[in-house]
Parts: sequence; C-alpha cells; structure tokens
Amino acid sequence: MCGRYAYRASDFDYPGLFGTRPGEELADRYNIAPTQPVPVVRVAEDGSREVTVVRWGLVPGWVKDPAALKLSLFNARAEGVAEKPSFRAAFRSRRCLVPVSGFYEWQKVDGAKQPWFIARTDGRPAFFAGLWETWGPAEARLESCTIITTGPNAEMGRLHHRMPVVLEEDEFDVWLDHGPEEVLDTAPDGTFSLHRVSTRVNNARNQGADLTLRID
Repeated sequence: MCGRYAYRASDFDYPGLFGTRPGEELADRYNIAPTQPVPVVRVAEDGSREVTVVRWGLVPGWVKDPAALKLSLFNARAEGVAEKPSFRAAFRSRRCLVPVSGFYEWQKVDGAKQPWFIARTDGRPAFFAGLWETWGPAEARLESCTIITTGPNAEMGRLHHRMPVVLEEDEFDVWLDHGPEEVLDTAPDGTFSLHRVSTRVNNARNQGADLTLRID
C-alpha cells in the first residue's frame, strides 16, 4: 500500500516530460498523508497534460456526502479496479500520474512501528498510477485522487504485501490515454532501495527533509 510519501518539487521536470508547468506553486513536503492536497498529472480538456492539485483520498461522484464516506479510498487495488463501483468511472475516463520523490512503509518491530523510506535506486523520482474524480457542483467542486497498488517486488515484500504501481516514461501516455491495464504490474526487483528512518514520520504533523534520512 501507500499511505505516506514525500514530494520535492525540484525532482520533477514537468516541462521536459509533459510540456507543461504546474498551475500553482508546489511546496516541498516530506510527510504527505491522506486527505491532504497533492499534485497529479492528468489530461486537460484539450488533450494536453496538466499538473494540478487535488485531495488525496478519492471521493466517488455518486457519494451524497464526502464527510460521511466510511472507506478511506487513498489506495485502489489494481486487481478489479476497472469493475469496482468506487473506481470504475474514474478508470474509464479520469486517470492520472502521482509524482513522488519517495514513500514510507512500516514494519512491526517488538510491537512498535518502524518506518522505512523507499526511493528509486537510480535516483530518479517515481510516478505512481492513479485515478482522479470530481464531486459536487461547479461552485463547490471537490477533486480527489487515489494511488493504485499491486503485489510487491522482492524489496517491498520484506515490509508489506502491497506496493504502488510505478509507471515508466514510456508508459505515461499509455496510462493517461486509457490504454490497457496491463501496465498495472509490479515494478521489477531492484527498482527501489529502502532504509530505516526516524519514528517522527509516524506523526503526520512532522515535516522536514530529515525525515527521509537513514538511521542505524
């Protein structure tokens, strides 16, 4: 799964990758949690790519009251995502990429939760497969997203039975332009490296680049 991640704006060459710039300034954040605003790359009305900010935690358009939504839809399982009522409309027409500098996962150690920071081995940022949705009337519209997960590779299997779907550059257009869901596969072994970090990550109010630093 993916329930917390880091975003460093300087990691992302949006003009080079997508021919566009973010619609608003995106600040560095090192402990992003569900319900918070996050950047996504999606298809604009004219078919071009745009970078915008939405709420992390998808709110289906058919929900009567987002505040009453009992399920936390910040992740969507790749298996069945095309058919599940909460995600199928977005899967058909509202796909996105979620830019990530690195993410966190937890491991139980002697009854405590030890966080790990996971980042690409090649030093590049990652783009996760996502879906976005819109809810409510135009004057009070809420846009939201979810990150799609799949089974783990060797590294992630040490920590959890799920991991985010990572898309490579040659898969961006396939995904955004509603190509086949075969791109929703597990990243090859060796894609990520991981190390233990401070338990300060456990509190989403804590921020700062030091949260990603290795501890012994």
